[in-house]
Amino acid sequence: MADIRDTIRRRRSIRHYLSQPVPEGVLGAVVKAGEESVALAPKIAVRFHLFTDGKVVAERMTLLTGGRWLFGSAPHFIVATSEEKPHFMVNMGFRMEQLVLYATEQGLGTCWIGGMFAEERIGELVGLKPGERVIALTPLGYPDTSFYGRFARNIIEVGARDFGRRKPLSEIAYGKVWGEPLGTQDEVLLEALDCARLAPSWANTQPWRFLAAESDVVALADAAGRYASVRQGKHYYRLDVGIAMCHFYLAAREMGWKGRWQIEGFDAGEIARERRIPQGFETIGIYRK
Repeated sequence: MADIRDTIRRRRSIRHYLSQPVPEGVLGAVVKAGEESVALAPKIAVRFHLFTDGKVVAERMTLLTGGRWLFGSAPHFIVATSEEKPHFMVNMGFRMEQLVLYATEQGLGTCWIGGMFAEERIGELVGLKPGERVIALTPLGYPDTSFYGRFARNIIEVGARDFGRRKPLSEIAYGKVWGEPLGTQDEVLLEALDCARLAPSWANTQPWRFLAAESDVVALADAAGRYASVRQGKHYYRLDVGIAMCHFYLAAREMGWKGRWQIEGFDAGEIARERRIPQGFETIGIYRK
């Protein structure tokens, strides 16, 4: 991706779309971006199902979300499915956000939908394999920038926490231990954390927290499950943290860092003790610089 940090800052959750279809080649390239995305857990099989007729998906969503005044206006949809294995939610957040950002680069609108649908109804469309779950959907199309399109966006954000505003960096990132000021002048780290700060999340809960030491960055999740972020065994706060980890990874890579996120092989309890992490927060991953 070219100039990923600019793309991260331009990405918006689009709730209303023009009826104009997206060229077939562009649609295929968006799906390919998901299929070829970097994975946190490469052994977990994921699939991105393209529906060129968005109505097929919208009609199976709720009356609110599937209506023409909202996501039902999208000419296309992508449905993301995954094997249900350890780390499947954070892995999907990390991978699908790469698809979303690629679509943004192509001038397309998207919007994470993760819980505002009946999994059984959507699952019937894609033909789920044994052990596979429907994790998230996104409409796909050209954004409606008219007054109506802006109105649809504003109505949704009225119901979101803090009206969709992002927390300042000082509230999501600390030094090596919890509550310690970040206190660094490392431009790459600060820029990557700021890109993580801008990630989308369920009901704008922004559950991610980061602890930054000289050699690593720890990604945490507020696991309180607020705003019904755990649905049918799917922990959407983990998916949200995966999205933020994706932003951090892509931004840091663009600026020359060669590190990667590790999501297993560490003692979460030991990290919690050493870093003085309060109860209710879950260690999701460690970025090794």
